[in-house]
Amino acid sequence: MMPVLTGVDILGIQRYVFGSNRLRDVLAASWMVEHVTHTKQLKQWSSPRPSSVLLAAGGNAILEFVSMDAARCWAALYTRWLYETAPGLEAAIVHRPFEERLLAWALSVLQVDLARTKLERLPSAPQLGLSVTASCTTTGLPATDEDQGALISPRVKRLRDRVQEARNRWSEFLPVRGLSATCESEFPDEIDRMGRTHGETSLVGVVHVDGNDVGEQIKRWLSRVGEDVDHATVRKQYQEWSSAIIELGRAVTKVVAERTAASIQPEENHHVLRGSPFDLGFRLHEWRDGKSRNTTKDKVFLPLRPVLLGGDDLTFLCDGRIALDLAAVSLKEFARHPIPHLGPGGEETFLTACAGVALVKTHAPFHRSYELAEDLCRSAKRARRTANAELDNETGGWLDWHIGPTRPGALVEDIRRRGYRRGEADLTMRPYPLAKLTTRNHSWEWLDRDLLGPGVAPDPVKQGLRGANCWSGSRSRVKRLGALVSDGAATIKRQIEAWKATDDDLRLPGGLEDGGGYVGATTPLLDAIELLDLHMRLKPDPRASVRAENESCADDAGEEGGA
Repeated sequence: MMPVLTGVDILGIQRYVFGSNRLRDVLAASWMVEHVTHTKQLKQWSSPRPSSVLLAAGGNAILEFVSMDAARCWAALYTRWLYETAPGLEAAIVHRPFEERLLAWALSVLQVDLARTKLERLPSAPQLGLSVTASCTTTGLPATDEDQGALISPRVKRLRDRVQEARNRWSEFLPVRGLSATCESEFPDEIDRMGRTHGETSLVGVVHVDGNDVGEQIKRWLSRVGEDVDHATVRKQYQEWSSAIIELGRAVTKVVAERTAASIQPEENHHVLRGSPFDLGFRLHEWRDGKSRNTTKDKVFLPLRPVLLGGDDLTFLCDGRIALDLAAVSLKEFARHPIPHLGPGGEETFLTACAGVALVKTHAPFHRSYELAEDLCRSAKRARRTANAELDNETGGWLDWHIGPTRPGALVEDIRRRGYRRGEADLTMRPYPLAKLTTRNHSWEWLDRDLLGPGVAPDPVKQGLRGANCWSGSRSRVKRLGALVSDGAATIKRQIEAWKATDDDLRLPGGLEDGGGYVGATTPLLDAIELLDLHMRLKPDPRASVRAENESCADDAGEEGGA
């Protein structure tokens, strides 16, 4: 008998996960995708049982069986179980026999087989309801049950029965440090518990991070091992680098949670998330019991909620004010973990990633927000590929974002062309590389610290639009600058000269003075001005200690005056 590789690819994951606009349903659907491709579930039947599980993550699995009959019997049991366990999820399954020393070839061909199967499969058109049926209030599918007075479909019913298991899945990522010894943290199950500030426009950040060229590196590894490496070594290396990629995604998620928790400070009778600038800090929500509705100050909700995690692909939601900071941290952490065997010569290598951040209204449709974040990530990847080709070198992580709603189906290129193009001038420099390049000094770190600010240097010019007194002390001046961006560099230069009549120290931050805010035919000014009140760096604000000292001096002066 010839051994057989079986590939499993869960279809329509995004549509399934974001089919509801309730965060609890999204979390349960995300858990379900992970659950149905978990090693334990793949090996739940004693016969037939796969002899080896090479991959089980992110809605994908590769299993090895001793014969074709065993593989087909397992597929029949698995698809029946999948239909009953996760209504609405579908899978493409293929089998590929191989000779003992051709495992690398079989792994390569298996991907082609899966791609062909997904293209050739007949579209699913289930007969969901007959005669008169009520509709599920969440998905619009035929309803068969009720939940707190709302009609729900079998799919939603199954997901809501697993909400607690979905919560437990993410508990290992909760930070063990960063909060006070008497306070614990929890991921929120409701968007409204994610740090919203009463009386202000609240935005949620949908952050999608995806590794760069991972598929290409895997193809190079497959071609390198070829027929020259024995079956056991191929299996061992495959499991090692695939496990390392899975652990990479987990490490990034944990670092994001720990960075958030490390910026939480107790103030009076509540906890506040603080960063730079200090004034953008916001109060966190206390944990509330789902039944009694009683709150406790011993546990707070982080303004963060991981949603999807599949190796080099992860998605999380957070308060819009910290979305870009956490996205940048994710990209930095991504590049710190070695992956074995995927280097050019079989050595370990480091992966890079790109991120797309959609800053949307709190209750915007999840599926549309995710699609926007995914498209922004693709935009960042295109910019990286172009820069890599120009420099003939790796340029690392790139970041792109968009603020506000978009039309259904609108692509990032269309949005930029309509909203940020004026003749030959581009009013945005997005996407941004994480760090400066030899051909481009204007990176995300430059925008964050030098242009937007406040920076870390004592020089006021390097404190940016939010740090230098000539700008931070006059918001109307900054807003006026934003209105002049579309008129071109000459207009901005004239306005700067006019302002200098009353303020000799006034200069454009970030080294943009000579070009009138423009770098060639593009300008980063609007990118920074749009983030003026929407971006907080989760680092201690250098002005916070000065402000505290000033307030202390003022209190002392008041006491002396009273005496």
